[in-house]
Amino acid sequence: MLQILEGASVIAALSLYLIPSIEADAREHKDAFAITMVNILLGWTIVGWFAARAWAHSRSDERRLPRAAKRVLRTAGRVTTQKLVQHAKLRTALESRETAAKRGAEVVYS
Repeated sequence: MLQILEGASVIAALSLYLIPSIEADAREHKDAFAITMVNILLGWTIVGWFAARAWAHSRSDERRLPRAAKRVLRTAGRVTTQKLVQHAKLRTALESRETAAKRGAEVVYS
């Protein structure tokens, strides 16, 4: 009876230890093997176990990449537009000074 209890305890402890790996496999995570390796090699540290668990719970689909790319493109477009507007304002200010200076010079020489 004691051997059965010890065997059940070992199986329960291993199951608890490997929860991140089991979850990654059940969710069909694309990095399931890497999660399992982190869990086996670093799971004995509490930080490694929680890191593997968090990684197993993270999304594994490719939806985040297009969203990030769109955000980068929007930001780049916004920055480019702001730079163009700044350049246009500066150029307008410089041209208005030049035309005012030319008018002043024409009045003086006339």
